[in-house]
Amino acid sequence: MSDAATAKPDVGADEPPEWLSLDPGEAVVWMGRPAFETLYGTILSGLLLTVVLIGFLILLGVPFAYLRIQNTDYVVTSESLYVKSGIFSTNIETVDLDRIQNTEYNRSFWGKQFDYGSISVSTAGSSGAEISFDGIPDAPAVRDRITELQRRRSERGEEDASDGDAPASAAQLTELVEEVRATREAFERIERRLADGEASETPRTTDDDAVSTPSSTDETGDDRADR
Repeated sequence: MSDAATAKPDVGADEPPEWLSLDPGEAVVWMGRPAFETLYGTILSGLLLTVVLIGFLILLGVPFAYLRIQNTDYVVTSESLYVKSGIFSTNIETVDLDRIQNTEYNRSFWGKQFDYGSISVSTAGSSGAEISFDGIPDAPAVRDRITELQRRRSERGEEDASDGDAPASAAQLTELVEEVRATREAFERIERRLADGEASETPRTTDDDAVSTPSSTDETGDDRADR
């Protein structure tokens, strides 16, 4: 088994690869690449199928498979998963731990023989694997490490949310009571001013208004007397 492909459980202090730019507080937890043992199955399959010519085509692909291994890196950090691949160009894929919905471990026939496997990671809403670590040694341990990091990230998020919902302190409650009291006093002053304004606008009864006009019967009586 190649040392470059072996999982590094305590690589947090190691320098990240040149292509990887970490966020503040983000640390490398594991680094690896496809095991060179993945070539063994390809070579054996090619040798067995040389009698039907297709084996020669398989063997011709071995150098490209070797270059693919050399140019593929897998990185697990405290925040995300990264895959760097590409022979003639560089392609970098990343998935944040808090987006991971499911991780699957699988091992092919040759993987069982040479002790390597693959991890497929899917996220919410994705139709298939969002990212995968193919042909890595000790794949179950790497998967367990990813699951543990995901659990810690989820617990940290819940703690942050609970801190945001913490009960108010005594000083904050006192300040809130004072604000409510000041608001109530302001409303009471407004009500008193409105009441005084309505009282001042109410018309007063004068002596002239108190004098009633002659009734129709008096006017009729006067008319009869004149007649």
